Amino acid sequence: MSTRSRPDLQRVLNEPVIYLMWPRAALMQPAHDDIAPTEVQSGVYGIRGARRWAGTVNYLRIATSTDADRIRGMVREVNRIHADVRVPPGHPPQRRRPAFDPRHQRWVAATWFTSIVDTYQLFISPLADDVVEALYQEFWPVGTLLQMTDADWPADVAALRDYVTYMESEYAPHRPRSDPSAPPEQATAGDVATQVFATYSVPWRYVRQIPRVRLITWGMAGPALRSIYGIEWTPDHEFRYHRAVRTVRWIQTCWPGPLRRHHSKRKSARAAKRVKENSVYHDPLNQRSRA
Repeated sequence: MSTRSRPDLQRVLNEPVIYLMWPRAALMQPAHDDIAPTEVQSGVYGIRGARRWAGTVNYLRIATSTDADRIRGMVREVNRIHADVRVPPGHPPQRRRPAFDPRHQRWVAATWFTSIVDTYQLFISPLADDVVEALYQEFWPVGTLLQMTDADWPADVAALRDYVTYMESEYAPHRPRSDPSAPPEQATAGDVATQVFATYSVPWRYVRQIPRVRLITWGMAGPALRSIYGIEWTPDHEFRYHRAVRTVRWIQTCWPGPLRRHHSKRKSARAAKRVKENSVYHDPLNQRSRA
């Protein structure tokens, strides 16, 4: 690998290691008070975390593609999923349902882009500022889909970083877990963060990788998020984190780029086909039905 690469966004998203962006982003999202209640209602990472993990990356691959039909089908599918998310208790009845709130969607998309760039630079190669800006422009459709508009999305990388810094300054001071005796329906944002690393829904061949994923994610998360979620981080953790990063980077160098990305391209194609098969079409009687 070169010391500084100039990939396009699809190439970045097709790197297998880019999957490590999801758990870091998933920890950033419920750290903010506005988003936490909705994430608690919709997260359920312990039950279907692996599906959300893979689904997020496939969503990003399709959203940044040039296939308008696939994008429309995917947006319909995501809107159907969001429609099933329960409204958190105490939510003002006159306001838009939280899952459809463009302010919430903007924060989620911002955590994705930030984590994508950080993950790529940590494990693959540094990126020049102009390359990051180019990637951001390619990422633009993600920030303007669903209920978001151009006006909702930061104009450039500098504006995005200012926005992320502002949101991080409003993080909750602490996200405790619920009491072990509490009923499962009384989950907290701290519980959701723990479920990010649950192995319940993870394919068995990946289960043994979860301890390393957890270590790398908390290392990438930084001291602020670790403090919010009450994560102990010692010099030994820091040493093992850097050793794990070196190991993953070395694995990337042993795996030719086209071969690394080939499997991801196939998975993306299968996901796009699934979206098309599940899309909603008008039938001859002008009724809405699933294909």
